[in-house]
Amino acid sequence: MMDAVLNGFLERQFEEARALARDSDLLELVPIDGPPPQHYIASYRAKGLALGPDGQVVEAGRCDVGIWLPSDYLRRVEPAQVFTYLGPEPSPWHPNIRPPYICLHLRPGTPLVEILYSCYEIWTWFLYGTADEGLNHAAAQWARSQDPGRFPIDRRPLKRRELRLGVETATREARP
Repeated sequence: MMDAVLNGFLERQFEEARALARDSDLLELVPIDGPPPQHYIASYRAKGLALGPDGQVVEAGRCDVGIWLPSDYLRRVEPAQVFTYLGPEPSPWHPNIRPPYICLHLRPGTPLVEILYSCYEIWTWFLYGTADEGLNHAAAQWARSQDPGRFPIDRRPLKRRELRLGVETATREARP
């Protein structure tokens, strides 16, 4: 049986995350259980990097992440339980990803929308660190030798920007 505080938290997270997915051209969010959902699959249709079969670093066009907000998520958190790299690339290329693990800083009660943005920023290389070698030592070493201007790989925003255009009737001024 779920407590009222957790239930309210999960309902709010679902609504906010669903709104983000609705306003994104790059994110598809699928709840797996619920209501309210605790398990999700987030699919990012954005460019990241992968290690190709020939050993070359190549662009990849999609990343799927499993997300689980366990029943004690508001009190304690274990990132290895919350995030799971699902594919489709067998060898994603990022210092913070080594399937099935994704390394992200997480605190109890981190909002789902923040998790969704963080996973996107990892996949697209908006967010990367190489100081501690991360989960993928080879990717960290490779990143240090790259021109920082190469990153991020995909510069599109996760949330579609609202464009407000005004239309006014033009009048013709009398000529002298």
